[in-house]
Amino acid sequence: AEYMGKVGRAFKGHMAAVSRVAFHPKIPIVATVSDDGSWKTWQMPNGELVMSGEGHKDWVGGVAFHPRGSILATSSGDATVKVWDLVNERCTHTFTDHSQAVWAVAFHHTG
Repeated sequence: AEYMGKVGRAFKGHMAAVSRVAFHPKIPIVATVSDDGSWKTWQMPNGELVMSGEGHKDWVGGVAFHPRGSILATSSGDATVKVWDLVNERCTHTFTDHSQAVWAVAFHHTG
């Protein structure tokens, strides 16, 4: 079946393809990750950039919000997973035990 809907809004901000989108569990914010190695959060529906982060050394392919919404996790082609504290706007932990690219990341529904 062909999709006949309209695109509501295009957000411009990444320098390369967007790999994944995650929806905040409590408020109207989405997170995007990109082949440019960054992540960004956007306010919905106006598309205003809220925050962005860099720190991976390769593409970022996975993103997930913690169920409480104050933590974001990202995974990358650099074989790392990073945990970001959105309140203090910093990376709090980098998991480096993978030997190959990490394509996705998720939190347990209870946190």
